[in-house]
Amino acid sequence: MLSAAACSKPDNIEETTVPSTIIETTTVPVTENTVANPQRFRPIADITDADSVKTLIREWATNGGDCLNNTDITNILLIGEDYVDGSSRSDAAIIMSINRKTKSITLTSVLRDSYTYMNINGQDRFDKTNHSYAWGGPEKLVEVISANYKIVINAYAVVNFESFVQAVDEIGGVSVTVTDAEADYMNKTKGVSTFRSGQNVRFNGEEALYFVRIRKLDGEPERTERQRRLIKAYINELRSLSQEEKESAVASLFPYVTTSYTEFELLTLAAEAFSGNWLDFDVVSETAPSAENRRSFRGYKTYTGNLDIWIVDYIRAARDLQLLIYGKTNIMLDENHVSAIDLALESKY
Repeated sequence: MLSAAACSKPDNIEETTVPSTIIETTTVPVTENTVANPQRFRPIADITDADSVKTLIREWATNGGDCLNNTDITNILLIGEDYVDGSSRSDAAIIMSINRKTKSITLTSVLRDSYTYMNINGQDRFDKTNHSYAWGGPEKLVEVISANYKIVINAYAVVNFESFVQAVDEIGGVSVTVTDAEADYMNKTKGVSTFRSGQNVRFNGEEALYFVRIRKLDGEPERTERQRRLIKAYINELRSLSQEEKESAVASLFPYVTTSYTEFELLTLAAEAFSGNWLDFDVVSETAPSAENRRSFRGYKTYTGNLDIWIVDYIRAARDLQLLIYGKTNIMLDENHVSAIDLALESKY
């Protein structure tokens, strides 16, 4: 199992509790009176003295704040691995949050082009989030996302193209809702006329992979939505299988997935999923950061060059994600909150 290296989890913490003073509408400055009992998650203060984007996002990522955790909830980072110029990158990063208490699964795509701070072999770097995977593998990507969003990520699972195709074909394909624009794009780029639009378009593994890899039709938020749409279709397909077929489908994936789980942990998790009827849980689909907490900048100077990126208000974005997953937050917004977006618009890089 993983531990969040860039944010803390106090010893002997009561994992299912968050201070009652920290509620969804809190927007007041942190004072000594708001500090929680040390047996609970301590509040994380807003950053009000940063003079640049880099300073703000570095201080936020390295502030050592308590990452939220709950024994009823398991967060698994699903990583879709791509290869570019001989190096591997995370083409997709989706936090799958399994809530046993509410019987729900939340799929949250973390935008790969989010401009973020990371420490690579002792060196500070500011670049796209997915570059952390190329430089430090899945463990570094987990560390970066956990530090930005102040949640504990319990494990990761890496799926490459081969395993993706195998997973879909193993269950006989999936039925996906496809828009007219998506069908037209796939037909034009493939030079065929076989793809159609509709609510129940049947894809085999290769077709499903082509669908989730659509890039130039729109932008990153739309691409990540297609990825989550495919995962939901996969879950729906599993629901229609017999128990024996479900177990066979899951078992067939083990050789193709790289994960931080041990084989025993993975088998235990699969057994719990079947006995707890996780496939019947409601599935919620979201993006982090949301449209309200991000702004696009073209040709922004990063460690690897001038790139098109998202500047993110990580403090609000982290608070929103905590509320989405846990229904509670330990992040305190100052009444004079200033975001990285504000600083970028003022050209304070």
